[in-house]
Amino acid sequence: MNPLKKVYCRVFQTCFRAVLPVLPYREPRILNSMTAAGEELRRRGRSRVLIVTDPSLSALGLLDGLTGALTDAGIAYSLYDKTVSNPTVRNVEEARAMYLAEGCQAIIAFGGGSSIDCAKAAGARIVKPRQPVTKMGAY
Repeated sequence: MNPLKKVYCRVFQTCFRAVLPVLPYREPRILNSMTAAGEELRRRGRSRVLIVTDPSLSALGLLDGLTGALTDAGIAYSLYDKTVSNPTVRNVEEARAMYLAEGCQAIIAFGGGSSIDCAKAAGARIVKPRQPVTKMGAY
């Protein structure tokens, strides 16, 4: 690693560590049911969400509880169920395109790591539309 970049990173980390105690973090709220998810979305003023999952969970009908709770809460939803193991850039871009085309306001990842990874990457692309997935990465 470039020595100047290394110094910069250490200074940044030190400053961030010093400021960390005063940052305004919210305490996470644990939802104990599918019904609570619909109510929380409604409370936050969301009227349409994108559900990201994989084909097998969708085919097994495991989403029925969630979709029913969303419908009962008056929350419309779009379903992206084409996520594969180790999601591809194509999966991420398809989910992102669906989110934008359908006018969604939130994303729900339903399933295991692949669905969660796809939803996170799609969310990152929505927030940073000019940065391709290939340029996003962990540091």
